[in-house]
Amino acid sequence: MYSKNSLVSVSDIVSWLYCPRKLYLNKVCGLETRLNRNMLIGRLKHSILENFSKNEERLISQIDKNFENLDIVFLYENYLRKIAFNILSENSRLIEEFMIDKESIIKKILQDFSEDIKIRVKSIRDALSKGFSKENLWKNLDCIYFSELKLESETLGLKGRVDRVAILKKDNSLVPYELKSREDKIFFSDEIQITAYAMLLEHHYRQAVKRGIIETGNKKHEIEITEKNKNEVLRIADEIRKLKNGFIPPIQSNFNKCRTCEFYEECMKL
Repeated sequence: MYSKNSLVSVSDIVSWLYCPRKLYLNKVCGLETRLNRNMLIGRLKHSILENFSKNEERLISQIDKNFENLDIVFLYENYLRKIAFNILSENSRLIEEFMIDKESIIKKILQDFSEDIKIRVKSIRDALSKGFSKENLWKNLDCIYFSELKLESETLGLKGRVDRVAILKKDNSLVPYELKSREDKIFFSDEIQITAYAMLLEHHYRQAVKRGIIETGNKKHEIEITEKNKNEVLRIADEIRKLKNGFIPPIQSNFNKCRTCEFYEECMKL
């Protein structure tokens, strides 16, 4: 059993796979990555979708048999716009600092979330066809989706936030999704990341997770959740914990990463 202070985030595991030394400089030496435009947009998007996910059940309770598909899409988009406007207003100073157009962010979020809305509309339409509506809709959906689901386990020593989780009622299966902005290609770090999320879901729901989905562009890559990758997740988490005890990882062998690293000078002084 691990303490809350020793829980390793899945994002740190991904960072370790990119460069353990950079993670050390960040987590132990306290060097912070400078906030940039893309990072800010990513944080805003996560905040908007997390807020949305917490209130989706209440949103669905407004839907009845008279709703057409476009009505449901409009309901989702309008609600996302409302949440986005509130969160962007709360961060107006940073948005102005990076000269970000609020409407362009909202448009991008709606565009990125369009596939999520589409799969939700299908699940809602199926439940409506069976006679369920309003307050009875949520619990009678064949598939429930959660976005930005936060999970942690003191048993595993892990914590993380899953982009999307599908709960399929027909076989009671769980499927974690990791959404990548890049096109097509996936990496070993992606497989480890989705495996870590699967492990957290297994612990939270007390059932096996056999597969995960990594989406790149318009392509879905199905990843088998293996014991080998689970062991790798736990091994890396243990390595990260050693950082606090004075372990300094060796310099990267991939010097292409070093050339563009903002911590290069500090790294060379270790």
